[in-house]
Amino acid sequence: MESEHLTQELSDQDRLLIVFGYLGPLAFVSLVAGRREFVKWHAKQGLVLSAAVGVLYLILRFVHFIVDTYLLAFLGELFWTAAWMVMLGVILTMVVCIVRGLEGERFKVPLLGDLADRL
Repeated sequence: MESEHLTQELSDQDRLLIVFGYLGPLAFVSLVAGRREFVKWHAKQGLVLSAAVGVLYLILRFVHFIVDTYLLAFLGELFWTAAWMVMLGVILTMVVCIVRGLEGERFKVPLLGDLADRL
């Protein structure tokens, strides 16, 4: 994971908007209300990350249904446990992004950060 060191002075409003940027639909509030490009960048990355989590959840839920229905129920539960571990990793990534944003740095998530740059 790549980190760009910018260390910016942030107001309390900027800090709140950075946290909102990684909380799913609240990222739209951050994107609209943010005046600084730094805050808007975090909101864009948060939106992309939230969309990726939603798509990943739907895919994993479908695969779980297929495995659970047509294979052994035990394999379905084992798969679902692995899927929750992946989701835990995504949540930890969001926490790291929030902490780095509050420190005044940009923390680009691989692939998703580049996509956020293009928005």
